[in-house]
Amino acid sequence: MLRLLVLLLGVGLSLAGLLILATHGDTGAGIEALVLGLLVLIGTWFERLRYGESDTPPTGPDWERTDESFIDPGSGRPMVVYQHRRSGKRRYVPLA
Repeated sequence: MLRLLVLLLGVGLSLAGLLILATHGDTGAGIEALVLGLLVLIGTWFERLRYGESDTPPTGPDWERTDESFIDPGSGRPMVVYQHRRSGKRRYVPLA
């Protein structure tokens, strides 16, 4: 839900910047709104790629499934937890 609001903010800023540039020419406010909107959109896209969900369990000998499970409040799906033994990194995977 928050991601959707941030995306809408980015689109709104980008469109406002384009509108200002189209109607008032090369103004600082138009360029600033356009650049800020594009940065929000690119940052949200990058965040999704970097930290996005994975529906497959992690592979490798150092990953092990823990006894933890919970219901994801955003999707309502049951999730299980995998942990990397050496780094302590955790990954949350939907229960198949």
